[in-house]
Formats: sequence, structure tokens, C-alpha cells
Amino acid sequence: MKNRKSIFAFFAISAAMIFASCSNIVDANVSSSSEDKNTLNIEVTNYDEVVTQASKSANHASRTIIPDSFDSDGVDFYLYGTNTSGGTFGPEKVDFTSKAGSKTIGTISIPANSAVWEFTLVALATGATAPTEATLKNEAVLIGYSSMDMLNGDTAKFTLSPDGLTKKAEIAMKLYTDGWELPAEFTAKAGIYLLTTGADAGTDAAPTEKEVAFTDATKDEANAVAYTIASFTPGTYLFKVTFEKTGSNKKFYWSDVLVVLPGKTINNAVGIPNVIGEKPEAPTAFKAGYVENSEDKFSGWYTTAFEWERGSKNENNFEIEVLEFNDADTAVTLPTSDDEWTAASTAGSHETYDSKFSSEANYESGSLLSGNTKAQLRLELGKRYFARIRAVNDAGESAWTLVALATAPAEPTGTQKFTGTTINRYRLKYFMNGGTYYADKTAADAGTGGSTADKVSYHCEDSAAGTEIIKADGTPIIKKNTYTWSYWSKDGKSETASRYNEPGAAPEAYTGYKNLDLYAMFTADASVAIFDKKSLEIQDGWITVDTGTLTGKTAEIEVATETEVKWTFTPGEVKDAEGNKIENFAYDKVNFTVTKGGTTFEAKSADKVGAATEFAMSLSNLPAGIYQVMFTAHYGTTTVSYPITTTITR
Repeated sequence: MKNRKSIFAFFAISAAMIFASCSNIVDANVSSSSEDKNTLNIEVTNYDEVVTQASKSANHASRTIIPDSFDSDGVDFYLYGTNTSGGTFGPEKVDFTSKAGSKTIGTISIPANSAVWEFTLVALATGATAPTEATLKNEAVLIGYSSMDMLNGDTAKFTLSPDGLTKKAEIAMKLYTDGWELPAEFTAKAGIYLLTTGADAGTDAAPTEKEVAFTDATKDEANAVAYTIASFTPGTYLFKVTFEKTGSNKKFYWSDVLVVLPGKTINNAVGIPNVIGEKPEAPTAFKAGYVENSEDKFSGWYTTAFEWERGSKNENNFEIEVLEFNDADTAVTLPTSDDEWTAASTAGSHETYDSKFSSEANYESGSLLSGNTKAQLRLELGKRYFARIRAVNDAGESAWTLVALATAPAEPTGTQKFTGTTINRYRLKYFMNGGTYYADKTAADAGTGGSTADKVSYHCEDSAAGTEIIKADGTPIIKKNTYTWSYWSKDGKSETASRYNEPGAAPEAYTGYKNLDLYAMFTADASVAIFDKKSLEIQDGWITVDTGTLTGKTAEIEVATETEVKWTFTPGEVKDAEGNKIENFAYDKVNFTVTKGGTTFEAKSADKVGAATEFAMSLSNLPAGIYQVMFTAHYGTTTVSYPITTTITR
């Protein structure tokens, strides 16, 4: 088989996503003589992929497409910045040296007059004059972005891609059936599509999808069929060939990621394998990680990222099943077969995500359509999950691939590793209960440096070592007037079974996986009412809707002529830690939001909610689809939430 160029599958899918890298760290070295500077570390997380590997892979013999290597003559990098004070920085030339396996990060000096920066890093042809910020998108060959608060970090991470650049490219590909003849009852089409939505990347007037006349003579490169587009916008796309049987709704696909570089011509000859009637291969290297600082961005939820490799290039889409284990306070047995998965699903529950993934209420980013290898969704804090993935097409499904956690070589790019055997994050919250937290006893005696704010941290389940519970009897210490912290109570009661870290005892660790609230208890009665957390939680039946049906946390609303839907929140009975009803109870505030993916369509709130309170949801800007309606109630430092998956049909 002849050597032929292959589709470049190394680029990041979106330049808007900023990823961390474990395998290839890059140094940046820029000198500056000014003394009034901040030091900024710079990483290009995919430098080796978009520069070095582009050259190495240019002539691999495989059924993939790669653009001509743009680094044969070298590229120059320039950094631009804008701060919150309106000041600008750059263009400043940056020299990078790939250091595989090294964690050394180079530095650049930037003006110190602002802490918050928006940076842009561009790659230009070697020797090109650095453009102004107004023209760089028409002159750069790669671009990446990073937001940086110098008060909270010193490393700006960039993922480079051609997405968003404007200098047009040319498509001049040649397609052939690699040694096989297209059956007479099938037709073929080829096109370029958006990765995340599957939509044609062209326009209504000039779509990219075209019929391809494969014949018995087009079985080799010498007789390939031309696929041309004279002018095309740079970016990362999916190139797909569709084989459709006449008179049938069955279709079979071959596809690959296509990177279109500014000002370049993609002139590859691509051999298309026979995928008609072939099931896809199972995805490989399926792994999961959590997105740092995503906890409680949506109250009670955090973001989990999945990443995988395609097993073949003929899937229509992927399916991910997320298993939620039951609430038992016992260790779980991870399923290793389909039968064990079914048994675990019966004891717990599971959700299946497919080609309509972006319509799910807990969708965050990514896609399960053909060619994609990343997806993010929100999962609930304090629950244990597991996952599996398979590929699907009209010929059938591949085998399932279970997620690898503890055995995974690395977590998905830009995420943190789950340290337990399941997908789990939980909230550990310390309620000061009227006390003041001091770093040490000396500070407490001086009455300085204390904080009355409750403390919150997030963790993964660790059934062996667990998470150590703060022992606040010296360093640090919690005091309330003349009272000194004595122990933590997990429900506000004084029973021994509810206590953590009693006086004189060694520090204890929490080995569970559920959210845990701990209340500071003192050496004498602190005269503070502690509410029963369970009764503070929003219960089924407290919420009603005037249109459609609401069952538990699922609502279905069919819209005819209505312009709005009214939701009513009616708090039920709330008790204290001793089980006594609290008279005239009212939440300090209740928030009402309607979201889909990362978009918020409605956000309202009401103060002092102790009786029935209405929240109107406008339907004017809500097309048919699945949304997440969220009620979040606040009382003191306690926050509880109630998500409702809401399907709107018209």
C-alpha cells in the first residue's frame, strides 16, 4: 500500500477549553528589563501535538487525513494581553522548547498594574510581522486563549487550534474506495460537518455535502474522485462519507476529524474502507475525572469529564451509561460484565446518554456524535457512580467498555483524578454554630484573625484512609464567647453516636461518600438552635406546577398557547434537632433557575419564604427540549436544592 497522508486527529476540539497536560510541558522564555512586573508561567498544553507531531505524521500510511505540516519552515509565537484596567500587553514574542516528561514551566514578565488578564497566544509563519489584535485572526495559523487572575495563580494554559481564525483555506481532496467496489444499490455522499452538532459546516446556499461517484474504476488513488471547496473557514471539523442503500433508511458512515489550517490547501488522497454492514469497534481508553472548582457551581452538583478513543471510524454515535449505586453505607462491587451491570442497575439506577446528549438537563459540554472523544456532564454531590461506553451504528452496537478509574494511566485532560474506586465527590461542611474559627489558640486569645464563616471542602470517597476531620481544640481552635469547642455533631444532637473528635480522642477520619454536615458543639450550652438538616431539605410535594405533570423530580409540560408556566413553592414542616416543630419558619431566600447545558434561561429569587410562593417561567424563549428547573433554598449558612428535569413539548 502506498504511503499517503492522513486526517490530523491531534488538535483540541475547542479553543475555548483550557486543558492541563501531564505528558508534554513547554517552556516559555521572555526577558524584560522592567522591575514593576509580575511573573507569569506559560504552558501550551498541546504543543507537541500541533507542532512536532504534525511533521512526524505527515506521511503515515493510514486511512486518516492530515494537513500539510505548517512547521516545515517554523512558526513564531506572540502573546497579547488585556487587563481589567483597560491596559494592554504585547505583542511579545515567546520562544518555546518542548520538554516531554518535564514539569519545568518557563516564565514571562507582564505589567503588574492589574491582577486579572485575558491572554491570547498566536502562532505565525516564521519571520512574519506580529499583527495588531484587530488583524491577528486573519494572519495567525493557530490561536489559544487563557484567563488569568494573578492573585489566585501564576500559570496561563493555552490549547492551540485554528478554530475562530478567518484566513480562508482550500479543500482539494481525492477520494477512492480502497480496493473494493461500491455495490450498485448504494449511493455515496461526502461532507464536512460540525463536530458537536453534526450540522453541515457549509451554508444553506453552499452546503459541503456532495454526491461522490464511486465506480469500479475508483478503487485506487490513481483514479480517485475529486472533492473540492475553493474557499473554506479554518477550524476543526468532521469529514464524513455516507453510504446509503436506495429504498432503505439504513446508512453507513466512515469519518475522521479534519483540521483546516488558515491559508493551507488540504490535498490528500484518502482511501475509504468498506464499512457497509459493519458494526463499530468498541471505544478504548475510557476514563473519567472531575473538573476542579465545579462543585456547587450548580448547587448540589459537580462536573464530571469523560474521555475516550475511537475503536473504529464507522460509528454513528456513542452511548454512555452512568450507573448510580444505591444509597447503602456499604462498599460496592464494581461490575465487570454486562450481567453484573444489569444487577447493579436493578439495585440502583442508571441513565443513558446518546446522540441527543446536548439536550440533557445536566449537559455541560462535548458531544456523543461521531468523531467526538470528550463529554462533560453534571453529577450530584454525595452519590457514587460508575460508567461504560459503546459505539453504535445502523449495523448494531459494539461491546461495552467500562470506565477505568484507579487503573487509568491518566485522568482526562484538564481534570482531577477520582481517588476512590467510584465516580464520587462529596461536600464536607463545618457549621461554626455561632462560634469563631481561629488559626491557633494564640490568635483566639488575642481575638484577632478569626472567622465566623462556615468552612466547606470537597473530597472523593476514600474508604481506607478517609478524610481527616478538623480537631478544633488548639490549632486551629473555635470559640464562642467564653465557650470552647468540644466536638462536632453530625446532626446537632449530643448523643455519642453523632459525635466526631471528642475531647481527648485522636483525630477521626470520615470514610463515607455522602455529603456530611458537622455542627460545632461547645463546652457549655451555646443556646443556638440547630435545625434538623433532613427537615430543611426540600421534599417531594412542596413544589407544584400549573401546567403539565410533575412526578417527583420529573416534569412534562406540553405547551399549546400558554406564554408562561407558574411554579409554586410551599415549605412544609421544619423541625429542630430534637424533633420539635419550628413555628413560623421561613427560608431566608429561595432561588429559581431554568438552565440547559451552560445556558441560564430564567433566574428569580424570593426572600423570607415561609408560605406558598409563585415563580413564573416565561415560555417565549424556551423551544421544545429538556431543561433543568432548580429550586435552591437558603437558611443561614445551609443551602439545599431540588432539581427537576423538565421536558417541554410544543
